[in-house]
Formats: sequence, C-alpha cells, structure tokens
Amino acid sequence: MNPSHPEEVPMSNPAPFTDKVLLSVCTMDWCDLGVEFTRTVMPHVEVFRWDPGDPYPQHLHGWEGDWIISYRGDFIFPREIYSKARKGAINLHPAPPKYRGLGSQFYAIYYGDETYGSTCHHLAPSVDSGDIINVARFRVAPNETASSLRLHVGAWCLQQYIELLTEYILPGKPLPTSPERWGERLHKTSELKEWMAKVRREEPDHRCFK
Repeated sequence: MNPSHPEEVPMSNPAPFTDKVLLSVCTMDWCDLGVEFTRTVMPHVEVFRWDPGDPYPQHLHGWEGDWIISYRGDFIFPREIYSKARKGAINLHPAPPKYRGLGSQFYAIYYGDETYGSTCHHLAPSVDSGDIINVARFRVAPNETASSLRLHVGAWCLQQYIELLTEYILPGKPLPTSPERWGERLHKTSELKEWMAKVRREEPDHRCFK
C-alpha cells in the first residue's frame, strides 16, 4: 500500500429512516419540489395536499405517527390532530415572525422592509404562534415587487425545509430553538383586502401591486 495514498474506508450505509411522517402541502410549484425531495429521502412519507375550498379531511383524525410537517400547506391543523405527532408538528411560514398570517409580501414591500425571511416553527393552537425553531433571513433586493418577493422567499423557504430534514429530522438531532418572537398582530384575509383597496386608490402604481 502506498503510504501517501492510504486506503479509503468505505462509508457504511445509513440506517433506514423509519419515522412515520405526514407532509402537508398545497397546489404550488414550490410544494411539488419539496414533495419530490421528501419522497427521495423519506420513501414512506404520506403526502397530504389540500387547498382552500377542498372538503375537510376527516381521515386525518385517525392519523398517528412521528412527525407532521406543513410545508407551505394551507390546512390549519387542529390540536387534536397535530398532538398525535409523537416527535413534533412543524410549520414553515414564508414570512418573518413580525408578519403572522396572510399578505406579508404586500406589507413588506409597501413599508419598505430591508430584510425578509421564512419562519420554521412548532404548531400551536393559534395560527403562526408556536415556538420558533429558526428564521431564514435575506436582504430584500432594490426594486423588488410583491411578486418577486414571493419568488425570493419561496427559494429560501425550500432551502430551509430541506435543511430541516437533512440536518435534524433524518439524522435524529434535536431541533434548534430561536430566541425570536412573533409579532402580536395576526393579519387576516378580510383586513388585507380592505388595506389593499385603500392603498390602490391612493397609490395605484405602487410596487406592492406588481
């Protein structure tokens, strides 16, 4: 054997991942990419795709397993379902903690936020209120619009989701804990529509409408 080139020790195959995972998504390209990756690394994952207006998924009340992960999913899990996840129930919210609820990209562009991000957190009885695991932050580009920011955060949220699986869940490592806290206000659809109508009357060409 050449001492300058020691024999490489072949890597052993990792133990199979046996956790039972329910992945909640909606109909969107980013979700399709997340599902494709997940099925590669978790061959036995159960994918639950739900969009607003779809029938209530009664079958989920009989689910039991290890993880519930809502990656851009629109279904709001009640406590009686997510509490059945033995190891954790997690949501990826494509906005920073200051923006709970809906419409964050419009507010961020209108108010000139310099940074934005995606929040990974534990599920809780109230929407976007559970303990925060981590926040993936990035700088908002000059002249970004609401549409481009939605695309921008989509890429970061996908990367955050992949890191959640590969760095923590698959190897069985404890999830991190973030010191960040949620904003107090929960932004709802009704107030978003009213706010956008008011802004459109005053500034119809604002970048938040592009």
